[in-house]
Formats: sequence, C-alpha cells, structure tokens
Amino acid sequence: MSATLAPDPDTDVATTPDRPRRSVVPVLTRSVLPFLLLLGCLLAAVRLAAIPLTNFDTYFHLRFGHEFLTDWSLRHPGSVTTYATADWVPTQWLPEVVMARAEDWFGLAGVAWLSGLQLCTLVIVFYLVARRQASAIIAATVTVFALIASLPGLTMRPQVISYILIAVTMALWLRARRDGTAPWLMVPMTWVWAMSHGMWPVGIVIGAVAAVGLLLDHDRAAWRQRLLVPLLSLVAAGLTPVGPALYSAVLLVSSRAQYFSEWDPPRFTTPSCLALLVLLALTVTVLLRRDRTPWFDVLMLLLAAGFAVYSNRTVPVSAAMMVPLAALALQVPSGPRTAPGRVERTAVALAYALALVVLAIAVPRTSDAPPVQPAWMDQTLSALPAGTPVLDEWVWGGYLMWRYPNLDLTSHGYGDTFTTAELDRNTDVPRLEKGWIPAVSKMGVDYALLRTDSPLAYALRTTQGWTVLHRSKALVLLHRPTDAADAPVG
Repeated sequence: MSATLAPDPDTDVATTPDRPRRSVVPVLTRSVLPFLLLLGCLLAAVRLAAIPLTNFDTYFHLRFGHEFLTDWSLRHPGSVTTYATADWVPTQWLPEVVMARAEDWFGLAGVAWLSGLQLCTLVIVFYLVARRQASAIIAATVTVFALIASLPGLTMRPQVISYILIAVTMALWLRARRDGTAPWLMVPMTWVWAMSHGMWPVGIVIGAVAAVGLLLDHDRAAWRQRLLVPLLSLVAAGLTPVGPALYSAVLLVSSRAQYFSEWDPPRFTTPSCLALLVLLALTVTVLLRRDRTPWFDVLMLLLAAGFAVYSNRTVPVSAAMMVPLAALALQVPSGPRTAPGRVERTAVALAYALALVVLAIAVPRTSDAPPVQPAWMDQTLSALPAGTPVLDEWVWGGYLMWRYPNLDLTSHGYGDTFTTAELDRNTDVPRLEKGWIPAVSKMGVDYALLRTDSPLAYALRTTQGWTVLHRSKALVLLHRPTDAADAPVG
C-alpha cells in the first residue's frame, strides 16, 4: 500500500511519513532573522556615515594628517596655534594621515567613506566574534545591543579602530583558551594599534588579565608564552616610529581627563548605557546559574564592568569586550552552536561588500561639503591676515583649524597639544571664572568667534565694549575695541 500525502501544518507542503517534517519558524529564526538584523546594522552604519561630517573633532584629525604629510615629524610634531605649546606625542597619526590622503584624492566624500568603512567593519567584526561563540540569532542580537552601547563613540575618529581591535583581542584570547595556544598575533596587532589610537594599552590589560585567568583555571598549556604575549605587545608599542615616548603619552591622557566631558562618569539612564547593562545583566545571570564559573570568565567580566562604570569614553570598550562574553554565556543554555555554513559566510561577505558599494555611491552626493555655516563666515575669516589671533571655543576649534588654517586659534579639541595651564585658561575664560578678563587681555586677540548665546560673548559685548561684526543664530563674530585700555577691567 502506498503512503498517502498529508499537508504539513507548518509549511502547507505535502510530506511523506518517512521524511521528517521541517518547520519554517526555526529556519527563519536560525537563518533569516539573524541576517536581517545584521543587514539592518549595516544599513544603519551606511546611513550614519552618508551624512555631512558634523563631528568637529574629525576636522582636527584631518588638519593634523595634512601637517604630518608635509612638515611635521612624528617624534617632534609642531602646533597649529601659538596658544598650544605642550611637547606632545602623536598617538593616532596613522589614521590621520590616511584621512588626509583620502581628502586629497576624493574630498570630504572620501573621508566619509572611510568613516563608513570603520563602522561597517565594526558591525561585521562584532557579529563574527560573537558568531564564533554562539548561534547566528544570538550573535546578531548581541551585535545589535553592543552597537547601541557604542553609539556615542561611533564618529569619524580613530577610536572606532580601537573598538574593533578590542573585540578581536577578546576573540584571540578565547581561541587561545580553546586551543591551548598563545595569541601571538596580538604582538604585531598591538604595533599597528599603537600607531592608530591611544587605547592600545587596553589590549595589553586584557591580555594580562586573560593570561592570569587561564593560570587560575589550571590551564597550563603554553602558560609561559601566554604571559609573554602582553609583555612583548608592550615592547612592540615602543617600536613604532614615535618611539618609547608613546609610553608617557598614556599617562598624559589620564592626567587631563578632568577637562573633557567624555571622561565623565557614565549616566546609566541613557540608551547606550542601558543596552550595555542588558548585556552585562544577561551574562551575569547565566554565569550565576553554573555550578562552576571559570576564573577567566569572571576576570574578563569584572574588567568589562570596570570599563563600563569608569567613564563615558570607556563604555564602548566594555561593549566590545562583552560581545564574545555575552554570546558565549547566552549560548550555553542552548547547547553547542552550529558552525556557519558556506551560505551564511557568503551572505555576510556580500552584505558587507554591498554596504561599502552603496556608501561609495552615496557619499559624493551627501557628504562632500562641510557643515553649514553662516553666509558671512567663509568670506570674512578667509580674508583675515595670516596668523590673526582669534578667541574661539573648543566645540568649533577643530573645524576652524581645518577650514581656516590662516587663523591663530586660542583653543581646539585636541587637548594633548595644550599645557595644563593652557587647558585651565581655555576652560576658565568661557565660564567667566575669576581672572578671565586679564586672561583675554594677555591673549592679545582682536577677534572672537563664539556661540551667540554664550556668556562670554555677552560679557565681551556688555562689559568690555567689544563690537559685533557679524551675527547669526549660532555664531557671533566680535571685534576688540580699538583702544583696549579704555575697556572696563572690573
């Protein structure tokens, strides 16, 4: 008697009794939904990059890149203003040079494409690092939350490179634990990292903690080599063209954190911090349900939590660390992961390539112009004699130093180039702190380009007799009184 055909309730496709029924829902969950989430992340990255470059810090990186391509020495860089006199060390000169060269060849559209390249690479690296530990749906979900947690730092700045390399660092150490090997790739990677961004010590800290954690877990395979990896990575950082001076630059950054809001403690009511809390909470919950949690996992989680609460700047660092940790923890209740097949690998590669192609088509139309500025600004500031001192604010300084290299600006966002006294000045004057009037007088500036609603602009007009040359809703250009001695000094 031949078998009769019966409709499958999940697929509405006829099946035979000897063929196992296959539900559409698990297929969608395992394959389609993860790919759609990943594709959505890539599209969001493209959209974020395919807009005008409005982050003003991008522009001081561009200006420095051009200086390194022309006159500056890596060991003894100069300054773009006479108001910044610190003996500083370049910690991110390699991407700055690449950015400047991209601008030479393709204009700001080329810089915007590089921004998209960074962001799309971050998306793919997060997914692949998580996918090595978990199923596609878990990897895609963790990627979404990690990107949300990193969102405040996702601009055209070299710090995105650090987020990528932190995730790769975690993946390398997890592989070393699984294979009983040492992640020697960390040594040359740190050498490149040390030329790309100042967060390179994070990779060494992760390596040191990971090596100790593996020893505590009695994983003594290649333990000497594992301990040697962070040490050799530290040596490699000192062998870049900048030389051993790079070590002192690390201490310099932490000593100036008080001047920059990105080093303030994070507020865990923001969407980015809440997303990170979700990853941390889910991971901790799963680990607490284990009979025994390896010291490696405990120490890595504690380190990631420490970065999470340390500052706004290190929240994305914690998110990058949590990508493989959260994926691994969430996979445990589901059993062994299914390795990605050829179809998945091909789809991910094609999605990445397509995102970069779409970005290349879009940026010449969307990102080839600088931020909109008042109509009077370009003509007026470009006409000022070379070396004209201008009192400005940090928020606009990076853009102004790129757009108007003829100006001698009092401040910009690259704090390493200023001494502590100069940073105090740049902080106190806009706040009208005690002594601000003598400080302005000592600067010897004849022009001030400030926010229209800033207290400093109001005080210069009303108490010091400065006149308004041009005004817009956002900015005002003031001129110092001809006879400064007649201005009030109270």
